[in-house]
Amino acid sequence: MKNPNLKGLIAAPFSPMLENGDLNFAILDDYVDYLVTQGVCSVYVNGTTGEGLSLSFEERKLAAEKWVQAGKGKLKSVIIQVGSCSLRDTKALAKHAAAKGADVIATLPPFFFKPKTIGLLVDYLAEVAAEVPDVPFMYYHIPEMTGVHFDMAKLMKEAADRIPNFGGLKFTSLDLSEFGRCSELFGDQLTICYSKDEQVSGAYMLGATAAVGSTYNYCGKLNNKIIDACMNGDFKTAGKLQKKVTLFIGVLLDYGLDVAINKAVMTKLSGLDMGPSRLPLAPVSAQTVENITKDLKKIEFFDWGQ
Repeated sequence: MKNPNLKGLIAAPFSPMLENGDLNFAILDDYVDYLVTQGVCSVYVNGTTGEGLSLSFEERKLAAEKWVQAGKGKLKSVIIQVGSCSLRDTKALAKHAAAKGADVIATLPPFFFKPKTIGLLVDYLAEVAAEVPDVPFMYYHIPEMTGVHFDMAKLMKEAADRIPNFGGLKFTSLDLSEFGRCSELFGDQLTICYSKDEQVSGAYMLGATAAVGSTYNYCGKLNNKIIDACMNGDFKTAGKLQKKVTLFIGVLLDYGLDVAINKAVMTKLSGLDMGPSRLPLAPVSAQTVENITKDLKKIEFFDWGQ
């Protein structure tokens, strides 16, 4: 095992784009500086929020390289997600990211031809991890998107036994019971990043030490207050603040929260132009952004959310 010992808030960054859909790396230095002001200590690149599966192979390589460069000296860890439905592409992306200086490599499972057993999934993961033997390797569990859902405690046990550089999970599920089992069994040996922003306090009560999220891009200060309260045993304050997060996310859900909506909110709140998302994500109109802003004002988000 090779525990990356990730701690604190980890933003899942958006992929900034120009209006024509090309990637816009020109703003990455400013983006990283903004994340630091939000209390973000690491980034998880080319995941769901970053539209990683909508980027080309070459774009993903370039994004990995640019984020590693931008994060140097400012972020504790740059985690690169390399998963795809092609084992060869996934291995090549992993090897490239490691060569460019990524601190951690993570991968989705294959999600078109899905593994039928934990053993087959670990076979797949082991091949990818073998390309980067000196870098911690993590599994990206997000069953609502991949349709791949095995018992994560069992997967962690087999992966830890068979993959020398296995480092843990990014756990993207509302199932806190399953998360709690993983934390109890492996939390002292491996990193299990919780990744549902609306339940981060519950995860920290169950032993989480790191959280990956999309809203941490622009709402990191509030979430750090939640984490601090949990770490200090002040669960009353943590619960009170968590309710505010769920209220805020509820507003976004009213508008069909997806990456495109979230990206538009990031542009509005940060002042950094994230640009559009790629199809099939629907464009977000200026009127929709205005309506979201009005609804956020109604819940006084701008007084406590940033």
